Amino acid sequence: MKKLAFIILTVVFSFCHNLNAENLDDLVDVSIYSNVKQIQIGSDFYIAIKLSVADEWHIYWKNPGDSGLPTEVTWTLPKGVEKVGGLIWQVPERIEWSGMVNYGFEHDVYLLQKFKTIRSVELNSIDIKAEVNWLVCKEKCIPQSDKVNIKIAVDEMFEKSNEDKIIQNLLASAPSSFKSVKSNFKNGKEKLEVRVLDMPNDVAEITDLYMISDGITDNTVGTKIENKKNSATAEFKLSPYLDAMPAELEMLVLYKDKNGSLKSYETIINNK
Repeated sequence: MKKLAFIILTVVFSFCHNLNAENLDDLVDVSIYSNVKQIQIGSDFYIAIKLSVADEWHIYWKNPGDSGLPTEVTWTLPKGVEKVGGLIWQVPERIEWSGMVNYGFEHDVYLLQKFKTIRSVELNSIDIKAEVNWLVCKEKCIPQSDKVNIKIAVDEMFEKSNEDKIIQNLLASAPSSFKSVKSNFKNGKEKLEVRVLDMPNDVAEITDLYMISDGITDNTVGTKIENKKNSATAEFKLSPYLDAMPAELEMLVLYKDKNGSLKSYETIINNK
């Protein structure tokens, strides 16, 4: 329920006639990969959806920010194959666009999904289909979609694919998951204060926080972060369109570890 949804729809329909089919097809290219070429039933595996975005255009993260729509993947799976968790995202970029701040991706972006296979189901091969939907924007925005599919052989031998190393590197750089037990937040009329009182052991300094929960903050106002020993406080400006503060906030925390490397984790912070 975006405050700018009606603007986006208007822009879409007024702009599409200015681009020919060839230009539209060239904006985003979608491909699909797996970390396995052949698998044993009972094993887990990963699928990667790659979206290659044309220069100067961008697509959106799961919280698109002040405008836009999240990129989504709908899977069609054979019996005996199930998803494990949700999509694994890369850390998004903060994109300033037409006086707004959005969260998204330019150039190449990968969306990863983990799957498991059920031993009680016999499969000769694993056929997976994915329908990907996104909104691609520059000065204007266009909703697009594409369908891709992949087949994985089933046998008694496990065989990695040529893309396994790429996928393993993406998994290593993706945000980890951390359970925040002590951290909390409080809000006033216009401001939100998040107190990060527990964090992974390797955190040296929190550099930024992105809201995964949509519509909470005014993204055009920078986040003020004060780091202390083993804790940090972040101050946000609340969105003027916020109706009610939720009981918990899902957040992406960006930080430097004790070696100076950039890392991140996702967490849920409760209003205690």
